Amino acid sequence: MAGWGMSGAAIYDALESSPELISLNMTGVLLVYSSLFARWAFVVKPQNLLLAGCHITNVGAQMNQLRRAVEYKKENGKDDEVDDIMKKAGATAAAGAACVLGGPMVQSALVNANLGFVSSIAAAEAGPFTVHFWAPMSKWMISGASFMELDRPTEKISLAQYTALTMTGFFFSSSVNIALFGSSAWHLGRKIKADFLS
Repeated sequence: MAGWGMSGAAIYDALESSPELISLNMTGVLLVYSSLFARWAFVVKPQNLLLAGCHITNVGAQMNQLRRAVEYKKENGKDDEVDDIMKKAGATAAAGAACVLGGPMVQSALVNANLGFVSSIAAAEAGPFTVHFWAPMSKWMISGASFMELDRPTEKISLAQYTALTMTGFFFSSSVNIALFGSSAWHLGRKIKADFLS
């Protein structure tokens, strides 16, 4: 249920907040994260359709946020930034497609090479060539995006988004979620202090 907070935050921000609040780094990361988790929820046995629905909703909500940010930048004459965003999005999509298409060949080559531990890892049912590995690992990208923006101006921090991310990090207590909790709580604390306590 904690995952619905991210979807809800993006929907809320789309309805109530300025596009200035949209972090393109975080939006891109949340698109990749929720795409991977939606896929994972479909392939895991038994299927987790509630989780898949949550992440499919978040993909749609984040795509809308990306659209809003691009339109806002275009309206404000920031065409160079929009071109840069589109190039990065294209490169990310191309890299993702290359991994999906080339992954089985690389996995087969590593398994058939009889490289001991490396071949065993490549052949694992939940190894690095499966969504079972990458969906949970993608949460590190959320923490990374949050850490990269620790100095983001408080007027450009989404209270809804960082409340959702902080709660997600709090509810799940693995090392990656502790990093998510810490970095998101930093942003949330700064935003609350600036908006309500100063």
